[in-house]
Amino acid sequence: MLYSEMKMSGFIHVLTFLIIFNLPLYAQHKPWSLQACLDTGIRRNIQLRQQQTGADISRVELKQSIDNLYPSVNITDAPGYNFGKTQTVNGSWVSLNTASNAFAVSGSITLFDGFQLQNTIRESAYAYQSNLQTVESAKNTISLNIFTAYMQVLASYEGLKIVLSQLAADSQQVEETRVYVTAGKYPVLNLLQVQSTLANDRSAEKNAENQIILSKVNLMQLMNIPVDYTFDIVQPSGIDSILTITSLNSENIYNAAAGFLPQVKAAELNSRASESALEAAKALYYPKLVLNGSIRSSASSLNYTYTNFPATIGYVDGNPTLPVLGNYQEPGYSNTASNLWNQFNDNFNQYAGLDLVIPLFSNFTARNGVAIAKLNVQTAQLNQEAVNIALRQAIEQAYTGLLTSAEQYKASNEALISEAATFGNMKNKYETGAGSATDYLIEESNYTRAKQNVVQAKYNYLLQVKLIDFYLGKPLTF
Repeated sequence: MLYSEMKMSGFIHVLTFLIIFNLPLYAQHKPWSLQACLDTGIRRNIQLRQQQTGADISRVELKQSIDNLYPSVNITDAPGYNFGKTQTVNGSWVSLNTASNAFAVSGSITLFDGFQLQNTIRESAYAYQSNLQTVESAKNTISLNIFTAYMQVLASYEGLKIVLSQLAADSQQVEETRVYVTAGKYPVLNLLQVQSTLANDRSAEKNAENQIILSKVNLMQLMNIPVDYTFDIVQPSGIDSILTITSLNSENIYNAAAGFLPQVKAAELNSRASESALEAAKALYYPKLVLNGSIRSSASSLNYTYTNFPATIGYVDGNPTLPVLGNYQEPGYSNTASNLWNQFNDNFNQYAGLDLVIPLFSNFTARNGVAIAKLNVQTAQLNQEAVNIALRQAIEQAYTGLLTSAEQYKASNEALISEAATFGNMKNKYETGAGSATDYLIEESNYTRAKQNVVQAKYNYLLQVKLIDFYLGKPLTF
């Protein structure tokens, strides 16, 4: 009877193990691959989309800086209506309601401005390219965070495997101990101790399952998708085969990374943009030449007229009998809109001219603007240097982490082999009655801890390997 119970208990735990670790086969949704998680996280990240919008704005600013090279053309139409008192040509004030209009087409184009427009175009182009690289850098950060979270889920699954394996072993040990206690081979205390350990295993199982859930929630939140408790991931095989140390050193890795990482390119482009902005600021020292032109005309319903009358305008040699006759113009006006079109034709005129502006003194605006631009260049160069230093230090830390995690993984495996032998020896002693339950459970706990240490060291090693691969331009895949 006890033997059948032992077989049934072992079957139940094996079935539980298979159901949990093949859960994706029965889940409502298809398991997510690493690439699917990365693509979704990048696509749905709000901060990344905001940065992309910023890049779009800089693209429009670049277009505007190019468009500034073209002429500006304006049409002005200024209709007006005057009512109340109006002063006529003869100086009198009369009550008139008059209409008027002035129409003009004007344009201007900058011929020379000290190359300010051209340097502004270069500045905008560098700024746009820098923003694009910043977007790519943000994508890399998101990808690394999601990859790390994905690794945590995998590590949590392996942690549960260890707990379930231990739970199955302890369940079997309880049944065996019960048999020995019934037969009088072991004291009842042994059974109580292994039963207590089994209860702790069940608690550890629940904790491990909760850790998987929490790891998945963290991954889903990084992907910016609603939490779905049917969510699961693809568990890749052959992870151990990629646990290798690169033959390159940290300096080689840095030289490779500095050649393609977007944050390095963005810092360099920002530095170039500041240099172009400095050249644009210097343009304020130079003269500015602008070509202007216009066509215009005007008309008014109030039309002034002059009437000619014959009149004596003088005398020959002052002799009153010899008058000199001429015309006398008497001013007048009319208020009618019937001749507006004729006035437009009569008043039509064209204008073309060059405006040359030579700066002499402008409250030191040019000098201070250049001084600020020079400081901006220094700031950009310092930022570029800081980015390079930060990258070098990050790679040095990652490379050191790779070396230490490899050693830790090796040491933990060696410790596991040693602990497995020790536990196997203790198990034989316990089953033959030569060892106490306390010693057995202590060694079993040490063996379990050794297996957990291997899992932790393994995924820490894997993370460092993939981080170095990332710095070498390799994709985040298994």
